[in-house]
Amino acid sequence: MDGKKVAWTRPIFDTLEPVWNDTFFFKNVRLGAMCKLKLFDKDMDEDDPLGEAQFPISNTSGNQATYQLPITQEGNNQGTITVKMTSATDDDAEDDAVLQQYGPVRYSVHSSLTTGLMTGYVSNEDNLESLAYQVQLQNVPQFLPTDHEWNKSYETIQRIFSPDYPEAPILRAAIMAQHVMVYKHNSYTVYGAMKSPVDFFKLVHDGRRQDKQVLFTYVITKSGWYFSETGAEFFKDMMSKHMMHCGAAFSVLFAGEFRIDMDEFGEPKLIIDNDSGTYAPPKEDLPALKALFESNFPGLVVEAVDRDAEGQQDSRKQILDSWLE
Repeated sequence: MDGKKVAWTRPIFDTLEPVWNDTFFFKNVRLGAMCKLKLFDKDMDEDDPLGEAQFPISNTSGNQATYQLPITQEGNNQGTITVKMTSATDDDAEDDAVLQQYGPVRYSVHSSLTTGLMTGYVSNEDNLESLAYQVQLQNVPQFLPTDHEWNKSYETIQRIFSPDYPEAPILRAAIMAQHVMVYKHNSYTVYGAMKSPVDFFKLVHDGRRQDKQVLFTYVITKSGWYFSETGAEFFKDMMSKHMMHCGAAFSVLFAGEFRIDMDEFGEPKLIIDNDSGTYAPPKEDLPALKALFESNFPGLVVEAVDRDAEGQQDSRKQILDSWLE
């Protein structure tokens, strides 16, 4: 929208006539803004462009308008796509209001059982542990506008990112391949949308498996919120779980760990931190991180805490040690 990537659909497999039926909601959209649709062929390594379509935003006065748009690539007609739009003007909107997406938060769940098979570690009880999640958090740049580069003082990962190490490109390529394998889209990928905090807690099973609390490792990039259980066996030989989740990116918007605790009323709450040696986001950005999640999941009880806060490392150790018993 006006040159900004704001949303994307799930892939549709094994057809030349895909039907998405996805609905996206935006506010503070400028009349006349150009909405551009880009179509790709989903591949394991890099998506191949199939063409583009576009249309200007107009006022439909609350009625639904239907567009049959030509898809073109390098001047060639690649087909058509049907788009329906409903819009209305808001007399109370401010002139400098920022374009925002709202509504259900989309996600995909990817099974990494194939990764477990490669290491010889998979069983019927590992289904939850083997899952990796990608959540399309909305309006992320408005809350987290700053990229946090890899931690130059972290010696372990210097050989991944630093040009002083000749093996760095090879190691990064290996981590990128791991990311692609873990987050690949196929017929087993589960897609959905969350409308409330209840939906989020249901997605992560209230942060528990086998009646034990689990810890999650996450990164937030411009492409979304990526996370999985911290203790997944087939991630333990990786130099940095955070690097795997972001595909060895030189920078991320945020990174750390999170868990689900219960509040004094027995209701679940999100405890999220900045515990990432790889990217080390500053504690000063934690209020913005908290605001991001409160915006995406209205009503969510969330605490954004510094990795060095009192009791934080003890809680982390207690969770991880419980899985060694």
